[in-house]
Amino acid sequence: MVQQKIQLRKIRDFGENLNDTFQFIRQEFKPLISSFLLIAGVFVIAQSIVTGLFEGKMFAFLDSFSKGVYTQQGQPFTYIFTPQYFLVLVCSFLSIVAMRVVVACYMKLYDENQESPTVQQVFTLFAKYFLKNLFFSIPVFFITIIGLVLCLLPGFYFAIVFTPFQFILITEDVSFGDAFSRCFTLIRENFWVTLGLYIISYLIYSFASGIIGFFIAAIAGAASYFTTREIGSTVGIATSVISAIAYAFYIIFFVSVAMHYYNLVERTDGTGMARRLENLGNTANPNENIEEQY
Repeated sequence: MVQQKIQLRKIRDFGENLNDTFQFIRQEFKPLISSFLLIAGVFVIAQSIVTGLFEGKMFAFLDSFSKGVYTQQGQPFTYIFTPQYFLVLVCSFLSIVAMRVVVACYMKLYDENQESPTVQQVFTLFAKYFLKNLFFSIPVFFITIIGLVLCLLPGFYFAIVFTPFQFILITEDVSFGDAFSRCFTLIRENFWVTLGLYIISYLIYSFASGIIGFFIAAIAGAASYFTTREIGSTVGIATSVISAIAYAFYIIFFVSVAMHYYNLVERTDGTGMARRLENLGNTANPNENIEEQY
């Protein structure tokens, strides 16, 4: 029996969002994961490697302690705020943007065609929107950071408001100014519900990735330690594994954000209902081409 496709553009309550999120991931698991890993996976792997190298270098001083000699000199900050540290930040930012763009492109194609898009289709749309989303995400990121630094509450507010920013840019294909104002329009009367949903979705993602990541990282770390006997290398490998797994599980949070975005759009514009009514009027009679028999 063929499973019924999930209608993205519809009004959802809190529980329906979570149910549809997991149902969508389950139904679209193979094509969605394939697009996610093959396109955004390049950025995730690069970020994981850079993070592992940085963490391994940071914790290399533990090897000196294990040998009874501490040789590291200088201030601690000089070993944290290195070029590698800023490279980690840049790679993390690129990974987050790439993952959001892939999910947004996949769900846009799914919404338009009501069928699972191919990796090639997703990549074509990704290539069209990635740089636009990357550049437009930079001012949004700094606005949020400034809000957090000057006063925590505005920063948290901006973080919630701008969460669907990439989905708006891609799904509605609008300019930076239109996407910026659209974020506030959609969230205006739905802030607390949105906040609660994002928190629960993030906790689910964190729990799932944390449990699996911990066990796999423990195995990889143990193998590394018994092979090299170096604590720094072990920490680096474990961190790389945890980072990669955590980023892979981010898809749960992103799909939940997308489901809520379509919910907010439907509450604001009613485009999904209008589309369904239009399709009802255009439904062809399935028996019209059958010849009459006497």
